[in-house]
Amino acid sequence: MTTKIPAISIIVPVFNLEDYVSHALDSILAQENCPNFEVLVIDDHSTDNTLAIITAYSERDSRIKILTNQRKKGVAGARNTGFDNARGEWIAFLDGDDVWESYNLASLTEALNQYPDVNIIISDFYEIGRLGRKEIFSEYDPVWNKYFNIANKSGELLRIDNPVKIFLEDEVLIRTGACLIRYELVKQVGYCDEELEAGVDLSWFLKLSVQVNYIVYVPKPLMTYVYRPGSLSRRLPFDFFGVIAFKKLLHLSEFKPYKKYIKSQIAKWTLNKSMFYRKNNNKLKAIQFSVETLFFDFTKFEYWRNFLASIMLR
Repeated sequence: MTTKIPAISIIVPVFNLEDYVSHALDSILAQENCPNFEVLVIDDHSTDNTLAIITAYSERDSRIKILTNQRKKGVAGARNTGFDNARGEWIAFLDGDDVWESYNLASLTEALNQYPDVNIIISDFYEIGRLGRKEIFSEYDPVWNKYFNIANKSGELLRIDNPVKIFLEDEVLIRTGACLIRYELVKQVGYCDEELEAGVDLSWFLKLSVQVNYIVYVPKPLMTYVYRPGSLSRRLPFDFFGVIAFKKLLHLSEFKPYKKYIKSQIAKWTLNKSMFYRKNNNKLKAIQFSVETLFFDFTKFEYWRNFLASIMLR
């Protein structure tokens, strides 16, 4: 028996993406065997021709709805605007500079045949990096390869139990644009954190994962992430916001059983901050964050070595 195709709300935040957004929207409209969707394109106060381009799309296809932020709210605020207006049973995301494979939604929803009560479905994805090569992420990322290599070879869906523990021990195994999330779970967890300039996905996906017993992985690359040198994640040291995101989790009751893992993550990310300042010859900041690293985890030799290197910086 085939599961009924659910209604899906696709949230597409855009800001000054006149050279990219057409490709993203074309890839959504090209979805095969999954016509029951709406596209919520949230223009985050663009100053280029983005709004005119997406408006033209909405005039050609009634499934595309344009929402505009009156002030720039960042990717978190744009997605939250999408949540407020979503009508589907499921939420999907696609950043305005990425693209889907034509079988993306069909492949994700097919997982409901085997796991009808699942709340989060994820997939592999392609990445086009600095050198312009298109690579399957799980083939070169060691953590993704560790968890997904066997499923990729067999082609079988993979159930991942207690995902929050895995995400905190190793890496968050969800990427925006390569997931499908039940809207009831979204309403339960709430908005993305608009105080974070980066690390928004990291924080929100962890909050989702702690609420579920398992997630399901589809062993296909269904989205292409395009490296853009000018994007926010490339302009700011991501570690700065990773530390903030994890520190906030420490104060949430649902994460109380995972405090040791969170502290370990804070130490790792704070180490990167310290090394950033060492590289830029800022001795005081390097020492400050090397001490903070040891505060959260004093058991690792590399953390003590960084502390000494920071003190000896000239």
